[in-house]
Amino acid sequence: MAVGLLVASAGPAAAQSRPTGHVSLFLDYLPNRQDTVEWRSRLFVEEEIEPSPSLRITLSGFAEGLLSRRPVPDASGRELGTTRVTDGLFRVQDANVELTIGKLDVLAGFARVVWGKLDELQPSDVINPLDVSKFFFEGRNEARLPVALVRARVFIRDDVTFEGIYVPAFRRGRFDQLDEPTSPFNLAAGVAVIRDEPAFTFENAQGGIRISSTAARVDWSVSAYRGFEPFGFFTTVPVAPGIQETHPRFTMIAGDFEAVRGEWGIRGEAAAFVDDNFQSADGRVVEGQSVEAGAGIDRRAGLYTLSFTVLYHHESYDETLIGADGPERRRNDVSLITSADRTFSREKYRTRMFAVYNPSETSAFVRGILTASLRDNLSLEGSLGWFISSGRDLVGRFSDDDFAYARLKYYF
Repeated sequence: MAVGLLVASAGPAAAQSRPTGHVSLFLDYLPNRQDTVEWRSRLFVEEEIEPSPSLRITLSGFAEGLLSRRPVPDASGRELGTTRVTDGLFRVQDANVELTIGKLDVLAGFARVVWGKLDELQPSDVINPLDVSKFFFEGRNEARLPVALVRARVFIRDDVTFEGIYVPAFRRGRFDQLDEPTSPFNLAAGVAVIRDEPAFTFENAQGGIRISSTAARVDWSVSAYRGFEPFGFFTTVPVAPGIQETHPRFTMIAGDFEAVRGEWGIRGEAAAFVDDNFQSADGRVVEGQSVEAGAGIDRRAGLYTLSFTVLYHHESYDETLIGADGPERRRNDVSLITSADRTFSREKYRTRMFAVYNPSETSAFVRGILTASLRDNLSLEGSLGWFISSGRDLVGRFSDDDFAYARLKYYF
């Protein structure tokens, strides 16, 4: 309501502006999911209004539709056949007001705030939950779901910023925003789930702080955040059919840095989850701690942009957890992430290769994208995504979700 009143009072200059956005037509195919075929259409509109130099209003939203042939899972998750699934939705993407008064900057409303420096797999990027289908189809930037928040930043000096974030209401992560129960990306498809989400109360607020600075041409920050797990953990319910999904608390302390040395970009990030939660195969949620730390480099070389990242993950449990290989008290993983981008014909064509490999789980994800600019405001994109083997890490859990898609996108 506050955003709407500000828009209405923005004056003639705001009334003359034209919103921007895009229309996309998206066709995807998943061969290992009973030959799933989906047609997704999307209209996205965004408007930025600046009634004064110190006030900016951002409004955006989208309408999306689905026409598909998806698998029909039974209670054990086994796919029995396919069925026609349709769905549609309208969502607000961003609806926020940003006010700057001297050295104070305040953002309030529905927004997305990015913490961390690594590419795609950012350990400290915990404020906004993710849409899994968009994460694999379009990347982390498009997958972030907005949350209601208030962010205040104080620019103490030109090179020092203090940031505080308050998130009053919980929003869970989604496997898919279009008919999630039948989505091929839904890990709990076919299972009767009793949801137990944190209520909208003062005690269930989330929030954190972050201090950013620059020293010796290195941008760095340290942060802390206390929130709820965006994707639920499951426990068996003996008196009711199905399983119960809960979202326990976590606490994170993190740091990151970024620097440029000649032609090289250097990035690093680490997050310690001092209060963390893990799923046990026997229907328990086990408390413990985890650490994710990574370092990456990237370089522009002619028409190529290359990057490489090593990400280390450690888990330790307060009690014995039942995993895929039996009882265990800790686990370690190392993931290797690489990407290569190249442009052709004066940037009319662009290719991107992205790969994640986990040696200990022998799981991997490889994705190739080709984008052709048909006109200044019209592009055609095709992509292939291949999941190699299964595992307990992020990509290993989606080993049956190989995909191919084509998307036509018109910008206005």
